[in-house]
Amino acid sequence: MTEFPHLYPGAGRIAALSAEERILRIRADRWVSYPRAEAALTKLETLLAFPERARMPNLLLVGESGMGKTMIIEKFNRDQASSFDDMTGRLHMPVVAVQMVSGPDETRFYRRILAAIGAPEPPRATLSVLESLALRLLTELRPKMLVIDEIHSLQAGTIREQARFLNMLRFLGNELRIPLVCVGTAQARNALRTDDQLVRRFEAFALPPWREGADFTGLMSTLTRSLPLRRESEIDEKALTRILKVTDGITSGIFSIMSQLAIAAIESGEERILSRDVLSGDGLRVVLGEPV
Repeated sequence: MTEFPHLYPGAGRIAALSAEERILRIRADRWVSYPRAEAALTKLETLLAFPERARMPNLLLVGESGMGKTMIIEKFNRDQASSFDDMTGRLHMPVVAVQMVSGPDETRFYRRILAAIGAPEPPRATLSVLESLALRLLTELRPKMLVIDEIHSLQAGTIREQARFLNMLRFLGNELRIPLVCVGTAQARNALRTDDQLVRRFEAFALPPWREGADFTGLMSTLTRSLPLRRESEIDEKALTRILKVTDGITSGIFSIMSQLAIAAIESGEERILSRDVLSGDGLRVVLGEPV
């Protein structure tokens, strides 16, 4: 029988550590699984295994800031780690992931791609040189997917600049015959509509804010079982409703509140989160950084 049966095994092992070590673990980024995130990962895995054809399907992962889009992409990238083939002397990179530049700038975007695949950038390179080099190296690497995060940044440019940039993305997808995965806020939908041919190839997958119901209850159960507290937390429906209200159902806010409550529980010696910690005005204001 485990020492902390109310926790997942990994969290139980961490719960045996010192208070200082547990607080550090809580503050670090960690993956917490929930059904919508797993469904997004399944979509990505299906695209990754899609057979090559002239017009590849694409995915738009969309949600408000803080809904966990980037965490999902990072988890997917970790699961598709790059490897080096000693026989051929080539690097195999299944997924090339880049963050969108602050506007629709093709030159800077190609530089991001070169940096992502570990290729040195030629000095004083023109756009045509960068495009040719990136395309040649990507063809050699033979990735199965190109991921562009923060795609809503496209809207920082003019309509003409947006159209030119999207035409470049369509060109890359066609030349490499790989799926494109764009990640962004709701504004990303509008940005992609600049190119009718491209937007028709994108399937949208939304991460909506959390609402009361079984999915949110399940998320909170998973989250409490992953926090290395030595006693079982007790959070009732009224407290869950309060958490939703103060966070607007945004994943990052929910995780932040629970992490801070867990740290407070360790520091106080209570070693669990209780409904009163959420419902008491003073307690939650301290966690939220508001004046008491």
